[in-house]
Amino acid sequence: MRTDIVIDRRDRPQRLVIDTKFTGVFARSWYRDQTLRAGYVYQLYAYLRSQEGQDNPAAPWADSAAGLLLHPAIDTEVDESVQIQGHRLRFATVDLTATHADLRARLLQLASQA
Repeated sequence: MRTDIVIDRRDRPQRLVIDTKFTGVFARSWYRDQTLRAGYVYQLYAYLRSQEGQDNPAAPWADSAAGLLLHPAIDTEVDESVQIQGHRLRFATVDLTATHADLRARLLQLASQA
């Protein structure tokens, strides 16, 4: 499986798998007006599970990788997470109307809090 971005942190042993989307992240469901698209959740989960069992000596922490679905937005913010079978899945937006400095700060914040 090919992920968009993989970050191995050395300051805190952790692998962060980032998947980016440029389409609508929300869908309607029977019970809610807005829900995360199930396919995106399953895809991110599959990416995390594909990191397991590789016996990577450079990144032994890959078995418990965290995932981030990163989605652009305008004038809105989503930042939700869930823990599934030892993996943290996070779903967050970045506001494309923000200044360069604010956008950079948001991306660094998301990567550091994974």
